[in-house]
Formats: sequence, C-alpha cells, structure tokens
Amino acid sequence: MHLIPAGPVDDGLLRALGADLEARAGLQWCVGEPMPLDPDWRTQAGMYPSSALIDALIASGDDKGRGRRRPWRLAIADAGLCAPGVGPVFGEAEVGGCCAAIGLQPLRHGSGADADVLRGRLLTEALHELGHLAGADHCGRPSCVMYASCDIADTDRKHAGFCDDCRGALKWRGLRES
Repeated sequence: MHLIPAGPVDDGLLRALGADLEARAGLQWCVGEPMPLDPDWRTQAGMYPSSALIDALIASGDDKGRGRRRPWRLAIADAGLCAPGVGPVFGEAEVGGCCAAIGLQPLRHGSGADADVLRGRLLTEALHELGHLAGADHCGRPSCVMYASCDIADTDRKHAGFCDDCRGALKWRGLRES
C-alpha cells in the first residue's frame, strides 16, 4: 500500500499512519511519490473534489500492476474535500478498486483535536476508505469503522475496527485486524 502526500503533508503524520495501519490491519506500506494539488481543482469554497484526487491517482498508476493485483494507493491532502451532490467529505474511495483519498482539514475540527486525536481520526478514516477498497459498504452500526461519518462526532464515535458483519463481508485483499 502506498500513502501518497497530495500537496504538502506532514511526513511524520504519514509515517505514523503507516505504522498504525501496519499494526492494526497488517498492511505493508510505503510513502509514495508526492502528487500536487492542482489549483484549478479548488472550488470557490476552498475545497478540492475528492474525485479529482482519485482520478489523478488512477491516471498516475495506469502503467503499474498490469497482470497482477494493483497496490492500494491512499492520497492524504492537508485540505478539505468535497463530492458532487454530497458537499464536504472526509474521504472517498474507488469501491473495490485501488485508490482512495482523505482530507485532513475537517479531521482537525472539534473539541480536543490535538495531535493524538488527529492521528486516531486519520486511522479511523483510512480504515474506512480501505474497507471500501476491499469491497465493504457502509454499515448501520455507529461504532463500526464502516459507518458513514456525516460530521466529526460520527468519526469520534466509531471505533477503528470492523464489526463482525463488515469483517465477514470484506474481500480481504490483505486487510486484517489484530
């Protein structure tokens, strides 16, 4: 799995996420080639369309992994993301594919959002998006990592883990929980 900084992103935070994903889900990871945030993508509200990041990840990996399973690539942007018809989002994934994106800016909001809280929220949202890459849909259990976060309180309420039903539904592709 490749963690891709989209624009300037704290390298220590990326490495902490990688270590957390390895410890929590057994994922082998590396920090991949940085990708720019194209200023033309920026909306009037100052956010970036999550689909633009995913499309750029897909385009940058077209020649990689042919004839074998393509590695997952997760873009992390220190920005707010949005999706058409939805508005602001914490992240988005190419369901069953190989690419996903997360925006850090909304994870910094709310009470007690220190470095440890940000790290926990980032892990929760990364597991959520990786769950989509592994084929999981949204879950109705507020404590499950696959629950759809409408606000930061939803993210804080859920655990960085899959409920039994979601765990059983995943196409594991190397994703496990310890």
